[in-house]
Amino acid sequence: MSVRRGIPVGTGKDGVYRWEAGRCPDQPTRYLIAELLGIPQEAVDQYPWPHWLALDPLQQPTRYSWDASGAIQALAEVSGRENMTMDRRHFTLLTGTTLTTSLWAWLTADPAAAGQLARARRLGETEVARVEERVRQLRHADDIDGGGQLLAETAVGLELVVNLMKNRSYTNAHGARLHAAAADLARMHAWATFDVHDTCADGVFHAALRSAHASGDTVLGSHILAFWSIAANNTDRPADAESMTDAALSAARGRTTPRVEAMLYSRRARARAHQNNPAALTDLDQAAALLDTADRNLGEDPEWVAWFDRSELLGAIASTHLDLNQPDRAENTFVQSAALFPVDQRVRTHTLFLARRADAQWRQNEPERACATAHQALDLTEEISSHRAAGPLRDLAASMAERAEIPAVRDFRERVTTALRT
Repeated sequence: MSVRRGIPVGTGKDGVYRWEAGRCPDQPTRYLIAELLGIPQEAVDQYPWPHWLALDPLQQPTRYSWDASGAIQALAEVSGRENMTMDRRHFTLLTGTTLTTSLWAWLTADPAAAGQLARARRLGETEVARVEERVRQLRHADDIDGGGQLLAETAVGLELVVNLMKNRSYTNAHGARLHAAAADLARMHAWATFDVHDTCADGVFHAALRSAHASGDTVLGSHILAFWSIAANNTDRPADAESMTDAALSAARGRTTPRVEAMLYSRRARARAHQNNPAALTDLDQAAALLDTADRNLGEDPEWVAWFDRSELLGAIASTHLDLNQPDRAENTFVQSAALFPVDQRVRTHTLFLARRADAQWRQNEPERACATAHQALDLTEEISSHRAAGPLRDLAASMAERAEIPAVRDFRERVTTALRT
């Protein structure tokens, strides 16, 4: 095609290797690739390289039904240790109309009862409870350590649960619980993929949403959308992230506890802040009011939302002020968050908030204080396996290049180069 068009393209072995290693092809080459794959040309301009490659028609999500059988098929497509690393189906891009259609289907579908297969011995309470306990353990491990170890652990766990759902019989009640467990395992795997590889695994999040729907737990689906929105928001798709949180709030409103709704409003605020939309602050005010109600009433919150407390909300508020270029307000709020933070339980989040606090200090032209705070964050990165926490520190070090003559800046930049070389 390039020969016919008279456009030289470096598609030799070395050229393709450079693309795979992260180098972006020039614009004419990108247009040729899109045409060859049948991808709309406007996608090349709308999405960064290589995200628009996921619009390849061959990678679009299979149209499974929104019921137990469809959920199992979707999970099976992305599960298995061989498939749970960098398989193409992981990175199916759901955006724009495709995303809206999928979210509408999730909101309106009427799931069949969890399937019962009679080909093998029936699962009992002991086996189902054991699966649920393993999911709880992995959820807590993620809070502390980050996504590195979680990638392998969730791949194995999801493969096991999918095999159980396909090849064993069980009651409707146990089937619903297995689907809920599979949904959270798939969510954690997609989240770990983002945490480690800085990539939004839409295909896996989508399978998780289907399984949550098959479990009959609409609010669990909102939980999955909240995490999906963070990954989309931080991979240059804030409009998609806002659509996800809109759907999550629509589904959960009036069906769940104030704490869950507060968490969802905070997620939408983050998506809006990335679009420089001041409505983000209104969402955060709503989240604060809901969290006040939650703290007073201490209702029956789902276990998976226990992490969302006053320190997390303050961190979201501070991050939003930073996005809206209000570094002084951001720093003050990060300090308030740190005073309440359970550091030993959420090391990754504390590391991330420290890195953002250092950024706020740097933007206020206080390089020594910024470096001192950033060193605290670097200390914590040694305890976790998370690119999400390390990335902002690399970005901060890069932004400091213009002031490299300052001893504190020079020391910090050298330490980043050594400590975060992988």
